[in-house]
Amino acid sequence: MNRLLLLPLLLLPALSALAQDCSLDLSGYITDTDTKEKLSGATVLIRETSQFMIAQSNGFYRFERLCPGTYTLVVAHVNCDTLRVVVKLDTTTRQDLQLPHSRKQLETVTITGERKQDIATNAITEIKARQLFSVSGQTLGESLKSIPGLNSIQTGPSVSKPVIHGLHSNRLLILNNGIRQEGQQWGTEHAPEIDPFIASKITVIKGAASVRYGSDAIVGVVLVEPKALNPEKKLQGETNLVAGSNGRAGAVSGLAEGKLTGALNGFNWRMQGTLKRAGNFRTAHYYLKNTGLAEDDFSLGSNYKNKKENFGAEVYYSGFHNKVGIFEGSHVGNVADLDAAFKRERPLTASFFSYDINRTYQDIHHQLLKIASFYKIKNAGKIEAVYAYQKNKRDEYDIDLPYSSDPETLKLPQVSFQIKTHTLDLVYHPEVKNNFTATYGVSGSTQGNVFKGIRYLVPNFRNYGGGAFAIERYTKKKLSVEAGVRYDYRWLRVYKLNNNTLETYYNTHTYQNITGTVGNTYRFNDKFSVSANIGSAWRAPSVNELYINGIHLSAASYEKGDSSLRSERSYNFTLSSRYETNRFFAEIVLYDNIINNFIYAKPALQPITLINGTFPLFNYTQADVNLRGLDLELQYSPVSQLAVNSKVSIVRGWNKDIKDYLVFMPADRLDNTLKYQPGNWHTLQNCYISLQNITVLRQTRVPPNSDYVPPPKGYSLFNVSAGFEHPVKHKIFSVELAAYNVTNVAYRDYLNRFRYYADDLGMNIVLRTKLTF
Repeated sequence: MNRLLLLPLLLLPALSALAQDCSLDLSGYITDTDTKEKLSGATVLIRETSQFMIAQSNGFYRFERLCPGTYTLVVAHVNCDTLRVVVKLDTTTRQDLQLPHSRKQLETVTITGERKQDIATNAITEIKARQLFSVSGQTLGESLKSIPGLNSIQTGPSVSKPVIHGLHSNRLLILNNGIRQEGQQWGTEHAPEIDPFIASKITVIKGAASVRYGSDAIVGVVLVEPKALNPEKKLQGETNLVAGSNGRAGAVSGLAEGKLTGALNGFNWRMQGTLKRAGNFRTAHYYLKNTGLAEDDFSLGSNYKNKKENFGAEVYYSGFHNKVGIFEGSHVGNVADLDAAFKRERPLTASFFSYDINRTYQDIHHQLLKIASFYKIKNAGKIEAVYAYQKNKRDEYDIDLPYSSDPETLKLPQVSFQIKTHTLDLVYHPEVKNNFTATYGVSGSTQGNVFKGIRYLVPNFRNYGGGAFAIERYTKKKLSVEAGVRYDYRWLRVYKLNNNTLETYYNTHTYQNITGTVGNTYRFNDKFSVSANIGSAWRAPSVNELYINGIHLSAASYEKGDSSLRSERSYNFTLSSRYETNRFFAEIVLYDNIINNFIYAKPALQPITLINGTFPLFNYTQADVNLRGLDLELQYSPVSQLAVNSKVSIVRGWNKDIKDYLVFMPADRLDNTLKYQPGNWHTLQNCYISLQNITVLRQTRVPPNSDYVPPPKGYSLFNVSAGFEHPVKHKIFSVELAAYNVTNVAYRDYLNRFRYYADDLGMNIVLRTKLTF
């Protein structure tokens, strides 16, 4: 409640004391130097007066009633480098501004100004191109762990998915090139079917973002976007090579793009592809049998924009294929063996290296098609239309073969899911008027899932959904205030088989609810700002939570759903503050998330024994819970070449029903980095070397007898990296050599499901190279 007392202060408008002769205007148009495009949504700050505004959709800005004097304009846009311009004002002046397309990022991302405005009062963190290069070759979940408040939930060394403030899967939306990623994301071991190499920037929005992006975004959104398809040359691109010692892993990724001329002027194209391969990964003391992976991904894209730049269209297609081995030591025969595996420091499986991927393994295919267009209406705004089709196929193969002499039957997976999703979104961005910006939209979706397999797990289903939203934002001088509301409707029909009559019957569920948010940002000056956001979101139970009943092979568990589960309702409050100077940066995010009818898989503590083995049993249930915590980041540069960075992530989960802590919450995490950047050395540019320590404390805040295995001990890991860039004939060659867990510590992480059976990864030396041409 004390934090709520700050809201009246944040909502106070800035006071301006204007002299009688302060009647000068400063105005102009903001354009991209390279593309000549008018930059809608660019921000302009007058440093001396702290006046702040957002450019209109045609890039126009205007400050009124200014006093004569010299002013510093700070101009920023998501796709461009920040520009600082000094203007001497002694009469009403027109000052056009041209922002250079970002060179520091090497690539940029098409997150438009309107989208940025939609989420302005939420806590936002971006991972840009140089940071992405330092995590290239890792999974999406692992790539995001450098952000305070983010963790990853793992199922072995190759399967990882992001966690924000203790929540994941269906409570966290992932947008792949602007499209909501749809697959079998309900499983803790069902990682996002996305190739991180496609991204030039990843944006993480913390807090409820359901108004703009749809229900389920209870805890946040991850935006994964390719760079803007607007090449400067007929042919350009990049090549990435990554090699790792652990698992003897390797990855190669290439991108080529260009623009067409002549009769096809206005058209651009892009091709991208990635290959990954790894064998059995190694802990500090032994190999993990059957943990290799093989992955091949590709994407194709093309767009068009007319000369007036008031109409454009885009087509994008991507394919993802991933084959991942499941650690052999996670499948045991009986209760005694399972209990012994829980207590054993080292698994009994053989320890050796191999690239072979044998049963048990999962094989995933994902396809995504996006067709989008926009039209700018003169003096009326912009309309966007986006259609997307996704097909996700997941096969899981067990080591226990079916009873059959037919060779083709023996090749079949034990479990097979295929889900197809169609979505259509229409969004309207009106013209900026009187400091107000708005976004209105409607969306619809249809989805069908077909389950095939030797064993039952989840039923076939069909669902339909629709929604409509409106977001208004007011910005003047130091203050930005936004509010939004959304309505969503869900229809779900599940088809089941009656085991006695062998007849198919169906159950139908309908869900509908309202989502709302209100927030504000107050900029005291160009260094210090405070934001507050209050939102309420909801989430309908997923099919697995309602009806799953069987062995989840890739998770090595048996799960049971509950068809009586109700929708979740979240009430989220976020307060964030940022302070930044040339040498010092600080950001703190405080959050409090109350979730009624929170759905989670509760360990039954009594394993289930079947003919093909013994597995930990998890039952889906509900409880009223409260998640609160803080994210803190501090960075200080005592001299220009040295930077010290510290990050702290703390989350507390409380189960109100049992008046005790909530299981499976991330442990406290501290991340400290010392980075030395001497600059250029001979022909090498942007040289650096860094030392990182990651300390994760033991999770002691768990109810007694709430899991099959107590939380593991805390651990401390040291990582070292060094790199540089080297210009070669108008090309940029980037190199980084990194060593992770350099002291080869044996440890287990609380959020890794396979901590029941084995240690986490040992030392890994990684070489990364990138050639941009």
